Amino acid sequence: GHHAILLDGEQGIGKATAAFHLANALLDGASLEDERLPAPNPSSASVRQVAQGAHPNLIHLTRPRAATGTGFKTVITIDEVRRVQHFLSMTASVDRPRIVIVDPVGDMPRGAANALLKTLEEPPFNTLFLIVSHGSGGLLATIRSRCQIVRFAPLPNSQVEEVITLAGQGAVPESDTGRLAALSGGRPRLALTLALFGGAELRDSLEKLLAAPRFDTMLAHRLAEVAGAKGNDTHNTLLREMAVDIVRSRARSAALSGDLRGADRLAAFERELAQRFAEADAFGLDRKQELLVASARMHDVLGGAGR
Repeated sequence: GHHAILLDGEQGIGKATAAFHLANALLDGASLEDERLPAPNPSSASVRQVAQGAHPNLIHLTRPRAATGTGFKTVITIDEVRRVQHFLSMTASVDRPRIVIVDPVGDMPRGAANALLKTLEEPPFNTLFLIVSHGSGGLLATIRSRCQIVRFAPLPNSQVEEVITLAGQGAVPESDTGRLAALSGGRPRLALTLALFGGAELRDSLEKLLAAPRFDTMLAHRLAEVAGAKGNDTHNTLLREMAVDIVRSRARSAALSGDLRGADRLAAFERELAQRFAEADAFGLDRKQELLVASARMHDVLGGAGR
């Protein structure tokens, strides 16, 4: 079959999880006859090595840690791709494949992507690339053409609820799972993040802010404080995703009700909002200020958009 598989779909659906499951199965010599991937066997030495990032046949390419402070660099660097090339030049045991997981491929500058492409074009013996992509529009067409593409669809709410119950291990009240699943748009990781970081309350506050006839500056400031708090990346990301999501669903409602001009206007605003957030990060703007401005702008735009 192919020596490279592109796992494509929205963020937080379980693509990287699936890549690691497949890697575990192949490295553990598990049977792949079934339709479903076998669950990793926790008592296997090979599975333990993968979990510790110490398996000699597996390399996980992701954004490297930042040189200073905490967090990660914003992209997968060319040095990381060179690390893969080095890994592939070393000999590995012939009876098990060597596996390269790239997660996610969209985070690569062109130089790194081209270096990866070179490796894909002349794949070494018995090597499998598992490439995670959150919507592969911007992906080098040449990388796509070298891969077999597996698409991940959003999960139905009932399955997201199952994941929340299993992974939450009792920490998430049963009464909340339905709402969290609905808010997640079929993405289990988002549902869990919402559950663990009070996302449902954030969403309620944001909806309340946008529904009020007059812009509630106090509430906007409280939300902006949450977004701007140091070390609060998750809350900031959640608020931004929700903002974009709310505008997107309003655009959809407008389109369905036949208000095509309104739908176009809202779709354009959704793009503007996403771009604003991306630029705020690129220029290191103040997050609190950024969310205040964005929420006021949303109140303006959505105010007349058929609540």
